[in-house]
Amino acid sequence: TEFKAQVLSFGEDEGRAYAELDQSAFFPEGGGQAADEGVLAGFKVIDVQRKDGRVLHYLALSAEDKERAHKTFTPGCEVEGEVDYNLRFLRMQNHLAEHLFCGIAHRRFGLDNVGFHLTDIVTFDLSGPLTKEEIADIERKCNEAVWANVPIRVHFPTAGELGSYAFRSKLELEDGIRLVEIEGYDLCACCAPALHSSGEIGPIKVISHMPHRGGVRITLIAGKSAYEDYALLARETEDLMKTFSARRELVSEYAAEYVRKATAEHELNTALRKEIAALTAEKVKEITKSGRERICFFLKDGDEVQVRNIINTCVKEYDGIICGFRGNDREGYRYVCGRREADKDDSLRTLAVELKQAFGGS
Repeated sequence: TEFKAQVLSFGEDEGRAYAELDQSAFFPEGGGQAADEGVLAGFKVIDVQRKDGRVLHYLALSAEDKERAHKTFTPGCEVEGEVDYNLRFLRMQNHLAEHLFCGIAHRRFGLDNVGFHLTDIVTFDLSGPLTKEEIADIERKCNEAVWANVPIRVHFPTAGELGSYAFRSKLELEDGIRLVEIEGYDLCACCAPALHSSGEIGPIKVISHMPHRGGVRITLIAGKSAYEDYALLARETEDLMKTFSARRELVSEYAAEYVRKATAEHELNTALRKEIAALTAEKVKEITKSGRERICFFLKDGDEVQVRNIINTCVKEYDGIICGFRGNDREGYRYVCGRREADKDDSLRTLAVELKQAFGGS
């Protein structure tokens, strides 16, 4: 992860500063895996790309850094680089977990990996469907491979040797092939960095799956990512255990019962609110027969829909203005005013202005 190299060139590419070297330990983005990050001559490397046969190291430079960077990366000068190995290791864990899963899925079900993207999690598409149970079984076998701690080897077969290797590949490859082998589980063409053994991958967990273009899209995490995800879920579960006063293995059961009761209470509450609104509407209707030009009613715990429905019901046979108020001193008050023919004159508009001024409303 640490190396020395000579500068070949320094410049800008689409507004990003880059350095080109005669050799490098940085992995450029490829095979679905994001590029390495790290430090080059004291400057942060944020991306590495292959472009037109060159490998460009993109640097994060402030305005103050640019002049110093130009002097540092003079062609022919020697610079030192260091790869962020923690980030690389995390991505290797996730990438090799994908190799394991796809290798087992290929051997058992004949499925191919037809799409792949890796950052701090890995998402890939398989060419055919899998049931929930089949996915869980593959996940289990992936973790068994981790526990077995089998060797991971890298091969560079010649064109003549290639016929003796049965390997997975999304592309038709004939020259310059690099194969990554997880002993007993998978052999796959791959350009990305690899671990030494399956035990380094750590725990493997599928976190989502869904049908996709006749196949299945899998998202999984491994190693450090899987540990951090489990730690998050453990904290959430602990909070839920306290909320529901439930043992760890009964949290979902208690939550389901809580939702069932809450739904029943909501349905009852909705029915009662409708009944209250209907009774209020009947009272307001009686008042409309008195000949008053304006009628006000107050629905303490009502909502805007209830108030509007009451007004809309009552103005059908009433020419005056009806105002409905709701709220309390702590949270404030809201009101709705209406009449059968809102554009009949300016009385409704005038009343709205008067109320706004009287209450200091917004």
